[in-house]
Amino acid sequence: MRLKNMILALSLLALAGCGFHLRGQVNLSPIMASPWVTGQDNQLVTDLRALLRESGVNPVKDASSASVIIDLASVDYVRTVKSVDSNGTATGYILQYKVLYRVVDTKGKVLVGNTPLSFSRELTYSSVDLLQKKQEEEALKESMRAEVTRRILRRLDGIALNVPQRGLQYKNFV
Repeated sequence: MRLKNMILALSLLALAGCGFHLRGQVNLSPIMASPWVTGQDNQLVTDLRALLRESGVNPVKDASSASVIIDLASVDYVRTVKSVDSNGTATGYILQYKVLYRVVDTKGKVLVGNTPLSFSRELTYSSVDLLQKKQEEEALKESMRAEVTRRILRRLDGIALNVPQRGLQYKNFV
């Protein structure tokens, strides 16, 4: 029994030492304490703000009180025909979710330059199952949006480690 406890303790120590943390659990740098998220796609902005809150930061409602600005510069959802049947009816689609974002601090210094993210999924289509396919398409779109927010968060974790911590002042925000 004592050996089991010791092995368990060593395993947990090894996992903690290698930087392992549960999916979605990201410890962001203090410079990310109060980000402002802006963009054209309200649902993506809302989802990213929620994920940031889960990570322990407090997204703000305007740029004047932000420590950094996360700008979702462009968001495009595209559905293109992949295949057609002998009658010319679409039987398959490729769904693409494309995002271009950047992160700047309050002085305008670019922390993450224009970064494209692109995800695609395939959707087989049948005019008989119209309602189910619309629901499946919405589920795939939501899944791609969730993946976009997770990727952005992981990138924020990486850039936060590269930002010098000396001399940071959180008094005079523009």
